[in-house]
Amino acid sequence: MKTHGLPKSERIYLKEDFKNILSAGKKVQIKGFTFWCRPNLGETSKPQIGIIVSKKLGSAVERNRCKRLLREAFRLNKHLLKNAAVLIYPKERELLPSLKAATEALLVLSEKAGIIKECEDPNFP
Repeated sequence: MKTHGLPKSERIYLKEDFKNILSAGKKVQIKGFTFWCRPNLGETSKPQIGIIVSKKLGSAVERNRCKRLLREAFRLNKHLLKNAAVLIYPKERELLPSLKAATEALLVLSEKAGIIKECEDPNFP
C-alpha cells in the first residue's frame, strides 16, 4: 500500500460526477484558472478533486505535468479545505511552472470560493 499519494476516494473520476459539479457547483475564476466546487453531501467525509485539462494547454507531457502538480498541491493542502468536491480547469500552462505556483493557485481559488477552513488557533499567522 502506498504511504503517499491521493487515494481513489479523494478523486473525482466518474463522468456523472463531473456533470453534477459543473451544473450545480459554484464557479470561481481567476486569471488562467476556472474552479467549480460543491459541498459533499454525505457521500464522503473528505475533500475530493477532479482536474479538466484541454488539449489547447499543450502536449500530453505538459497536460500530465499540470495534472500532477495540481493533484500534489491538493494532497499537501487538503487538510485546509472543507468537505467539498472541487474541479479545476487550468487554461495557461505558463501559470503552473512549479508546485509552489500550483499551491498558490489552489489556495487562492479555494479562498475565493469559501471552502478554506477557519483557523482555530488565535496565534496562527
